[in-house]
Amino acid sequence: MDIENVYLIPHSSKPVNEYFNPKLLTGLYPTLFCYGCGAPEDQSRPVQIKLKEHRRYLLSYNDRRFETNHSFIFVVFNLLQRRDACFHAQLIATKPYFQASADEILSLNSKDIETALDNSSKRTYNSESNNALNKLLQHIKTIGGRVMGSTYSRTALRTRIHALIYNQGLPSIFLTLNPADIHSPVALYFAGVKLDLDNIQNEQLMDTYKRAEIIASHPVATAKFFHLLITNILNTMIIGGVL
Repeated sequence: MDIENVYLIPHSSKPVNEYFNPKLLTGLYPTLFCYGCGAPEDQSRPVQIKLKEHRRYLLSYNDRRFETNHSFIFVVFNLLQRRDACFHAQLIATKPYFQASADEILSLNSKDIETALDNSSKRTYNSESNNALNKLLQHIKTIGGRVMGSTYSRTALRTRIHALIYNQGLPSIFLTLNPADIHSPVALYFAGVKLDLDNIQNEQLMDTYKRAEIIASHPVATAKFFHLLITNILNTMIIGGVL
């Protein structure tokens, strides 16, 4: 009886370094980096490339293997989020007022945080009950407001909108844009479907389920479609002077 070779991936109790470690992504995705090279932040590369730029390059590969992978885009995005959080936390820690806050935060224990989380979920949290906990939450909000895609970043954007309304007044027109990507030939074209955009036939568009499947498996193409559409609308209606 033939015995198949079994490859074991070793595990360690120590976390892997995420900074300037070209072996991280090549180890996680051997099928994407087939030859074990080409990973981001490789210090042996003559020209250094930032992680964001390298990520954009990988997601633009012609064979779309990075784009269509189920987890690569989320793992890299999470890396960028954590780096943003660490960077802004470091900036706050260098402020002269932070030392006093740090001493108060150190006085907290796990029971205080557990109680606060429980009260927050029940919407019974009292902001005046614990001053040290309030300072911790304030620092978390400050850092989270600068991390892309976080809940606090959306809160920060809403605050900016409210500030603009307070300063400039209410907008004269409200416009809601909701592009239907699964019904757009342009989105399918960006996803690699061979279409003649100047002469589109109904039979080329496939059924709704198939279109939705293609769009869902090509997030970069969908983002390109959304960016192109919204940019053209804003350039035509706002900058072009239609409104």
